[in-house]
Amino acid sequence: MSGRTFTKGDADSLGNIPKFLTLTTASPTYSMKPGDNVISAISSAADAAGIVTLPSLAEAVGQCYFIIAPTGSAGGDISVYEKETGIEYTGGGDDGDLDADGDHILLYAGTTAWYTLIDGVA
Repeated sequence: MSGRTFTKGDADSLGNIPKFLTLTTASPTYSMKPGDNVISAISSAADAAGIVTLPSLAEAVGQCYFIIAPTGSAGGDISVYEKETGIEYTGGGDDGDLDADGDHILLYAGTTAWYTLIDGVA
């Protein structure tokens, strides 16, 4: 992803402060809150054990969510799950599998489904 690099405490153009997550074997999951619009997640847990679950569509409708795994290839994968189904988000393919360095996704919460706006998943 080109452009601005966020660091802790920075806000994006909408005033959202990115949430920086480090998922570990002891704490391998994170459930997003409706206001968690920008997430940067890394995982030191085993491969594919780091899970970030999107908020429910009812809570998130009309909002966009950006999730990036800046060191996906250096640590365990980050998987993005849908709260409603409890399974990995697939979108147009492997959109929810952030397993390469810098993998990212921008999602829009519609009234009945999640939509991929940007697929930066290798």
